[in-house]
Amino acid sequence: MRYWVYRALYEVIVHQVYSNLYLKNNLYQVDCKDQALATNIFYGTIQNYSFCQYVWKQYAHYKVSDKIDVLLSMSVYQLIFLDKVPSYAIVNEAIEIAKKEEPRSKGFVNAILRKINKNKINYPENEFNRLSIQYSLPVWLLKMWDKQYGSMQMRNMLPYCNQIMPLYIRYNPNYTFETTYEHICGTLYKTNLNQIANNQLYKDGKISVQDEGSYQICLFLDIKENMNVLDCCAAPGTKSMAIAEMLHHSGHVDCIELHEHRKELIEKDIQRLSLNNVSCFCQDARDLSSFLEYDRVLCDVPCSGYGVLSRKPDIKLKMKPEDMDTLIPLQYEILESASKHVKKGGILVYSTCTINKKENEKQIEKFIENHSNYICLEMKTIFPQKEKDGFYMAKLKRID
Repeated sequence: MRYWVYRALYEVIVHQVYSNLYLKNNLYQVDCKDQALATNIFYGTIQNYSFCQYVWKQYAHYKVSDKIDVLLSMSVYQLIFLDKVPSYAIVNEAIEIAKKEEPRSKGFVNAILRKINKNKINYPENEFNRLSIQYSLPVWLLKMWDKQYGSMQMRNMLPYCNQIMPLYIRYNPNYTFETTYEHICGTLYKTNLNQIANNQLYKDGKISVQDEGSYQICLFLDIKENMNVLDCCAAPGTKSMAIAEMLHHSGHVDCIELHEHRKELIEKDIQRLSLNNVSCFCQDARDLSSFLEYDRVLCDVPCSGYGVLSRKPDIKLKMKPEDMDTLIPLQYEILESASKHVKKGGILVYSTCTINKKENEKQIEKFIENHSNYICLEMKTIFPQKEKDGFYMAKLKRID
């Protein structure tokens, strides 16, 4: 099982394969009884990668290969965070993997791991540097959150950027659904499953995967039967499908997606769920001139993803402050374009899965200043918390 985790991590960290897709497509290779532990080590290592590197690098005095970097980091994660697994078993497994992957390094791996003691980690004195290491987040992000939301809110968020998230499912209201899973709201439930791609209910279109924050954005739209809805940045289509289900076979949802291969993913989900009130178009959301006006328009724009670091830990492996330089103008262009397709009295919802006022509140403030025919009815920020991702949403009404 640990060799499978090692190979999985290598694909994500070195070859930059998306972690959620790798798990979805390959977890079946692991024995059912070991899937929960494999998932824990897999996501836990990615979430804490910088921290794990910091720990073993205190004892390593020369550069190591990518293979040994991944192996040492996943082993450190287990030694520090998994109390129920004996240390000797973790070290022995690491040595066996080293023998397969890079035999000459097995002695080095053994020596480094036997020195690891979670009670003797030397942190920097500077607070931002210490928190950066503890939570595997860059100093610039911590300082930005501190400036935008205050020190207390910044500190409150940090532990929840590294949690192992539960899997939530949305049931299709067109079917009868009975379950012992914990009800969250509407048609959303929290499960104890690792994945559902091979679940028969999923294959039959009776359930779908959707995070709570994403579902809350759909509820925020205040969907009523017979409405026409436009989803401007639809892929992978989760929100579009939820909206279509809320319409109960009435009204219509038009999905906009820039890339053809992602449009195909949406169309597969439309078929899986047997929805007859959804259409998907390959289109740049910055130019919607061929579309009419809608009762509801969802503008869930591309963003930095700082609110979903637990759900998408890959972001932590490659995040840079300059990423926002291209995102912020793009977000505003899409918002500007979408606003031209809302009926009088209709609602436009702008949303992101990030915690960053430059991508959230500042965008809405700028938009309202430039559009006297819109008012902001409500803004909501959901900060990362126990078993919840972070999201931002703003509800705008066209009044002219």
